[in-house]
Amino acid sequence: MKTLKYITIALVLQFAHHISDAQTLKRKGLLGIMMQTMTDSIATQHNLKVNSGVHISTVMPNSTFSNLGVKQGDVLTTLNGKSVNTIQDVLAITSQLYEGDEIKVEYYSNNIIQSNSTVLKGRPIESFEKGNVTYGEVVYKDNVLRSILVTPKQHKKAPVVYFLQGYTCGSIETVSNDSPMKKLMNDWVNAGFAIYRIEKPGVGDSQSKKQCSEINFEEELTAFKEGYKDLRNQETVDANNIFLFGHSMGGVIAPLLNKFQAPRGIITYGTVAENWYDYMVDLYTIQPKHFGVSDAQIKEDSKVYLKFNDDFLIKKLSGEEMLKNEAYVEFFNASDFERNQYIGRHFKFWQNLADVNIPKVWSQVKTNVLALHGEFDIQAIDKKGAEKLVDIVNKNGGKGDFILIKNADHGFVNFKSMQHNVETLSDGSYMTHARDNYSIMIGKESTRWILSKIK
Repeated sequence: MKTLKYITIALVLQFAHHISDAQTLKRKGLLGIMMQTMTDSIATQHNLKVNSGVHISTVMPNSTFSNLGVKQGDVLTTLNGKSVNTIQDVLAITSQLYEGDEIKVEYYSNNIIQSNSTVLKGRPIESFEKGNVTYGEVVYKDNVLRSILVTPKQHKKAPVVYFLQGYTCGSIETVSNDSPMKKLMNDWVNAGFAIYRIEKPGVGDSQSKKQCSEINFEEELTAFKEGYKDLRNQETVDANNIFLFGHSMGGVIAPLLNKFQAPRGIITYGTVAENWYDYMVDLYTIQPKHFGVSDAQIKEDSKVYLKFNDDFLIKKLSGEEMLKNEAYVEFFNASDFERNQYIGRHFKFWQNLADVNIPKVWSQVKTNVLALHGEFDIQAIDKKGAEKLVDIVNKNGGKGDFILIKNADHGFVNFKSMQHNVETLSDGSYMTHARDNYSIMIGKESTRWILSKIK
């Protein structure tokens, strides 16, 4: 069976952290794993006899899954009595679990089935040496979302960075000090900036009627708007100096928030400046080259992928309608389509996103903009998107700057080359490499630019 082997938009890491009794939101649990939906290629690469389930690529020490005895390379097949075949299956089950709940698993280790149970560990609280962390709540219809505000200890009414995360349904909390994202935030806190984040519906401690994997793009945008309202009412930050930092899909959210309320500045990293349909064409025709796929094979595969793009984003067919095309069954995960899911999000999320005129939205931005692009960013594909973004802003009355971050990838990590990045993604060593290779230039350049724009 031919599967979607090389398309990569972002990484999925299921982290998860004790909150005072004054908080109404319960604390979610720490799974402590990185995982991949099983494919034929993963089974072949790791000599696995089982070809369904969720492949565990990393297990954090002192986490729930390490207590269960699960190791790197094992395959999770059952969680609390329910079969799991995708990352989304795991997230859907664990989204309903809290610290202290029992968790039962069945998994294959060395191709031998194992079973175990334990108590779900709670997530540790974030901490910053030079920052105070406040866990809050953003309440609106059918949602109570977790907000996280970090304020520098030595500064009152600090300028604030609103961190807008990428498209996945993983938590935005950064507990590990080894995380490149945590290191970037440390750079900002050490420079005297506050940082604000909000969890998506159903993610982390958030309690929502609909989970992240079920909502459309407009519903996700609403969550970030509600977070923006909450941020502007925070008394410990300088509301006149709010800077939006849009990472990946967050770079699409940022200019849409600008329409709601213009910030002092917008920084993007690893985002797009073209409409989503056009980006998906690039994803099928340009990105595979980074993974060593020949031009001839790309041309052949595109006969299916480009037709899929039209059916999916223009005609907006459902998963059930898509599966009537036998070619799609060969190229994509049929079980995902049966649930109207594509690379971790609901069909409606992508189809809704395809209706957003991204260049037009950027043309309406009149504030300060900094577009950063990592030299070895596979997901954003090349620097043309960031350069185009700045060009649109500058031609329409805004103030845009572009900076290429040498050696950096999509996840704020330095590599020797694009091929080096591909190798770590392919062999499961990405997180190990990331711990010691944070791209300090991202923190330096963004900090320098913010300081130059503060009122």
